Amino acid sequence: MLRNLFAAEWLKLRKWPVAWALLAAFLGLMSLSLGLWALVVALHEGVIGGVRIAALGEAQLAQIKLQLSFPGIFGAVLGQVNGTGGLLAIFLAAGSLGGDFSWGTLRTLLARAPGRGAYLLAKLLALLAGLLVAVLIALAVGALIALAASAWLGLPSQLTARDLLALTVGVGRALFVILPYLLATMACAAWGRSVLAGAGGGLIFLALDVGAGSLGSLGKVSDLALFMVNLLLQPNINTLVVQNGRLFGLDQSVLASALDLALLPSPLQATVVVAAYCAFFGYGAWRWLAKRDVTGAQ
Repeated sequence: MLRNLFAAEWLKLRKWPVAWALLAAFLGLMSLSLGLWALVVALHEGVIGGVRIAALGEAQLAQIKLQLSFPGIFGAVLGQVNGTGGLLAIFLAAGSLGGDFSWGTLRTLLARAPGRGAYLLAKLLALLAGLLVAVLIALAVGALIALAASAWLGLPSQLTARDLLALTVGVGRALFVILPYLLATMACAAWGRSVLAGAGGGLIFLALDVGAGSLGSLGKVSDLALFMVNLLLQPNINTLVVQNGRLFGLDQSVLASALDLALLPSPLQATVVVAAYCAFFGYGAWRWLAKRDVTGAQ
């Protein structure tokens, strides 16, 4: 039953124009961001008509150069995945689950396979598979940008087997970082039985989570305050994102001056806390889906 449900969800996701539109939007924004960084380096080095504009410090410039060459480009792309990509993934999850309520397809699916837990799991697996394909496409586009930027700006690049092995870890970690937001959105969509409830709930949770991340400075007050702050989702997400950057030689604290790495939880704690949030939101999504009556298209 799970295999059949997954096949149905994967087919819907592949044929859904919104999914491709979201992917195109992400690739466009990522390419624009990397292109602007390349322009900043070019102006600093006087590559464009000999005009030199030094807008950044040497440490910041070195980090940007790393992000535009191998293997740093992988860390830069995965950082975009956990930034803009996470926001777009909320819309994807909201439309995928909430749309089944709005369009009446959920009733048809459950008539053939009544296990709501299996349906939810198949939905989640299809979303993760779709995000995996999107991340791989983004990495390929990022690699092409790195090749062009390295040739244009004369940046040193090297790619080893270790970097490719680290890439598998980085991709898995990037998807793990997105997972709690996916599940929170699915829980909201199941509760409200609509795309709007899923998107609205997911975005509100994301806004509250990012806002709570600004409380990190309270960790300087006492060890107890630091412990309490690090039970929030955002500091643990930051830890995993920083770890992904370090896999490829990047130091996010150089470009994100407000990020104090000394206050972040350990990678082990971050993994456990994020997994706990995933379990909580996953249970919420299943619980609301199991309690809700399923009607036709609304």
